[in-house]
Amino acid sequence: MNIYLWKEDIEDGASVMTVEYRPVEYGKDYDVVNNPDIFELYIDGKEVKE
Repeated sequence: MNIYLWKEDIEDGASVMTVEYRPVEYGKDYDVVNNPDIFELYIDGKEVKE
């Protein structure tokens, strides 16, 4: 997901950050609703830990 500060920035492609919520084993098809513990949060490519 690309994050923008203003609606107008979407058209220009000037995002301020990228957020990903992906499974630990990349390429696997997991259900995020029923198995959220096997997903990791990344902001601009860096993992976010609690």
